[in-house]
Amino acid sequence: MTALPRASVIVPAYNAARTIGDCLEALLAQDYPRDRFEIIAVDNRSTDGTAAVMSRHPVRVVEERRMQSSYAARNAGLAVAQGSVLLFTDADCLPDRSWARMLASALDDENAGGAAGRIEAAPPTTLVERFQIETDVLDAARAFTTPALPFAQTANAAYRRVVFERVGLFDPLLVSGGDLDFSWRVQRAGWGLAYVPAAVVRHRHRRTMRGLVKLYAKNVHGAALLAERYPTYRPYQSVRVPLCRAKEIAEDVARFAVGLPRAAVRRDRYVAVRPLFEAAVRLGGILGWLRWRVGRAQGREALGYLPDRPDDVREAV
Repeated sequence: MTALPRASVIVPAYNAARTIGDCLEALLAQDYPRDRFEIIAVDNRSTDGTAAVMSRHPVRVVEERRMQSSYAARNAGLAVAQGSVLLFTDADCLPDRSWARMLASALDDENAGGAAGRIEAAPPTTLVERFQIETDVLDAARAFTTPALPFAQTANAAYRRVVFERVGLFDPLLVSGGDLDFSWRVQRAGWGLAYVPAAVVRHRHRRTMRGLVKLYAKNVHGAALLAERYPTYRPYQSVRVPLCRAKEIAEDVARFAVGLPRAAVRRDRYVAVRPLFEAAVRLGGILGWLRWRVGRAQGREALGYLPDRPDDVREAV
């Protein structure tokens, strides 16, 4: 392998005071040459102590105040990044020591425009986290086996700078799925994606029922927005989404009621409440669909996320 390229790691953060410090410490401990490695932490309208925690670490801190959006925050980081390779992780992730080197090395292949690593769960501290581990939330390997095109989740991804120059930035108006949209645009422009299982980050899942509902509301809202450009996602715009989810919630609650006595005898709290976690996922789906349905279309030109000829790279999937 040739010498490692200059690399920039971009970490967006919104009200992440609890986790951003550990993330930055893990990035500062990378085994990447320090003279070719920079860390950019982007405070995205946080109202807690996120900015203060960032300032206590020897990293570059920037702000994204125009829009509360993780993709807008990543774009703000891209605007100041100096690297020829751009790496991404999230404020609730802990990258392994060799993470940056493994991802950057994968881009030695001139056919690879981007690379994705493995996302593992941090040890669970709540039953909600255990549920997400069992249901494979953020399974990066599964994202490479979809019936359509693979995609790199921005909790663990890297791209060449030239890719952004060719296909534009992340779409800041996608509440979720902007990483998929970008990966598909990259592949439609002729590059491939590499999967690097040795490049590992450990992700802290949502800890509460409320957090679980919000996560799946965001996911379904994002999927419905993706349907505006990718036919693969059109089922998420159907009225069947809330109707089916409501029916499934009733079934989940019934399973909870029927299984509660048996779980009480076995003294297994997780078995008792698991149907309620599934109901929370489906409730999030209903809320996400409703947010999409009542949302107002917004202009996409103001933040300049696409090149002059977006049709070149945004073909339907």
